[in-house]
Amino acid sequence: MKRLITGAVVAQEFALGRTRIAAAPGECVITPEAWTKAFELGVTFDRSAITAPPKPDATPTQGRSTREVDASGIVVVRGESVELTPFAAAGAGKKVGMADLVTGRDGAPMTAGIMSYSREDSFAWKLDYDEVDLVLEGVLQVTIDGRVLEAKAGDVVYLPKGSAIVFGTPWRTKVFYVTYPADWAGGAR
Repeated sequence: MKRLITGAVVAQEFALGRTRIAAAPGECVITPEAWTKAFELGVTFDRSAITAPPKPDATPTQGRSTREVDASGIVVVRGESVELTPFAAAGAGKKVGMADLVTGRDGAPMTAGIMSYSREDSFAWKLDYDEVDLVLEGVLQVTIDGRVLEAKAGDVVYLPKGSAIVFGTPWRTKVFYVTYPADWAGGAR
């Protein structure tokens, strides 16, 4: 289980005279409140204090890309290097391309990546996680309970955990997605 670092934890450490908190990537979750409190008090997080390798997430990594991983835990994925690979879970005969760019393997509590498909590759999906999509190209259509919600390039879509949807598009779409948690069990069609 990961250690949760909250604003109260930061205040407590500061009260004990500590201005540096060990927070190894993959072992700790730092809340936004903790980051704010640390900034206010001049406390830093030691992200290089890795005591165990990050545990792999349950989702196999999709796609290929060139990455730089800093000792701090920061990951830079080079956009021009991203190569989408077939996403078999979309169903037989579907040509859905996908690349997971950041995953639990990076110590992240979320997964981020890119997915692209055409009209004939629409597929049903049940989310076992929360997801946010940023439409990069084309039009993303999400069908739920018979209603079609449409998002164009630049639009952001939030898909709550438990949603049973159909990912679609009138011609083609490419989206950047973020899912939480990173170690979701996988969607069911």
